[in-house]
Amino acid sequence: MSAMSFKEQLAVDIHNVFLNTAEFADIRRVNGREMPVLTDDNELLDRDRSEGSSHQEGLYLSRRLIYVARSNFGPRPALGSNLDLDGVRYRIENCTEEDGIFALELRRMRT
Repeated sequence: MSAMSFKEQLAVDIHNVFLNTAEFADIRRVNGREMPVLTDDNELLDRDRSEGSSHQEGLYLSRRLIYVARSNFGPRPALGSNLDLDGVRYRIENCTEEDGIFALELRRMRT
């Protein structure tokens, strides 16, 4: 039996460690498909502090930062496109990818 390469081991760890639903992630419905999702709202607070985030008066702002496996999600989404998370529609404000995981910053504004 041959040992896995680092990249092969990383691909396994995405699901078995980082997006493990028994430890960190939850099964959520993303664009109509169920998949493991890790939500990290604390990271958004850190980003806001470093960027000096603000929004207009009279608007309710809801933001989420979620992590999903590219293998579950599909192709990289376009910035500004819509994403449905558990029946709530958000706009994709930012998307980064690292080692097969998308970090999607989502935003929803209501008056």
